[in-house]
Amino acid sequence: MRLISIVVAGSLGLAVAGPSLADAPDAVFERDEPALARMALTEEGAVWRVAFRAGGVPNGAATAADCELQAVGPQDADDVIAARLVPFEGELNAITAADIGASAPVIQVRVGPEGVFVEGGGAAARFCGLGSDIDGFYRRTGDAD
Repeated sequence: MRLISIVVAGSLGLAVAGPSLADAPDAVFERDEPALARMALTEEGAVWRVAFRAGGVPNGAATAADCELQAVGPQDADDVIAARLVPFEGELNAITAADIGASAPVIQVRVGPEGVFVEGGGAAARFCGLGSDIDGFYRRTGDAD
């Protein structure tokens, strides 16, 4: 069963290691502008795991490589998930607790009926290639639960 779930996650472009993303995410979102990005939400008890895979903002030969980030946090009464960047090992990169240090960026994910609006809190600038970006509106893909 685990292998099937990993294949499904991989087909979404979100194949990242970790027990919480081995299962299919609860929701998947995509963004087209300024560069293609995907975000998956997976409920983990009282918190949500937010996993990003984003392409670099187009800039010819200087376009940044794809980037992965994961963050975990609660959702408040206003449907905003305040997720702190967490250590993980992904297909494209790995981030350790030492990399993050004492001040983990907080990624704000405002959930709405059509999708989510993301404010990355500087996470992509700090942990991805120059020109990477996760901010903006992501539309929901597939059926809403």
